[in-house]
Amino acid sequence: MSDSLYQAATEGLRYQDARERPLRELDGPSELPVSLVLNEIPMGTLLASPEALEPLALGHAFTAGWITRREEVTAIHLSRLRHGLAVRLDVSEALARKAEGHQRRESSVSSCGACGVQDEAELMAGLTRLPPRAALSPEALMRGLERLERATRRGMHMALGLDAEGGLISQGADIGRHNALDRVIGMSLDSGVWPEALLVSSRCSLELVQKTIRARIPTLATLAVPSRLAVETARACDLNLICAHRGRRLELLSGQAD
Repeated sequence: MSDSLYQAATEGLRYQDARERPLRELDGPSELPVSLVLNEIPMGTLLASPEALEPLALGHAFTAGWITRREEVTAIHLSRLRHGLAVRLDVSEALARKAEGHQRRESSVSSCGACGVQDEAELMAGLTRLPPRAALSPEALMRGLERLERATRRGMHMALGLDAEGGLISQGADIGRHNALDRVIGMSLDSGVWPEALLVSSRCSLELVQKTIRARIPTLATLAVPSRLAVETARACDLNLICAHRGRRLELLSGQAD
């Protein structure tokens, strides 16, 4: 844009002053600290949207390696804390002790969950090569992208679980993209119905790839360009990783073509 065009476009431009607008009138998403507890053992705190917390807790416990099956959780309890919410998962004492042994030493983790891990081995723990399976077809993925556009919520990341035809199996919404994905995985743990593909409304970092591989879901598609480490890990584990480039073109970065 030339200087003259820029000046014309910005002349008289002012901020709309919302500094005194009450918080209850703002239309941004809700966010609260959500503490996850196994029996009486605090395992960490996520900053998350305060809705559908049971699948979020189940999905996070599964992708973090605390549990391996839905049946290991005998009950889920929700409670209020002074500044947030708590979700307690009842498990066997042996399982709780084992999970505590792998617990990250930080008292709080970010929504991505990977920052601050103790070493590289911990970061890559639990990753295995997936059985080779063809990626979701481009036609099915385009149907998923249409559903993602309809499901979009302002200020929220979305994750969809899709069947082989691009039909919607489950969806999760959260202020954190990793939490949205955990919600979809938690719903699958609860229902026993697993998607053929995951579609997320964000860029792809390593941990989205990790969570998908740990859930043994063959295809992950994201709207924006993945990190190089995410692509490297997906290729090493035979995950079908697709960048949808905001719906403009579909790029298969790893995995199996038809």
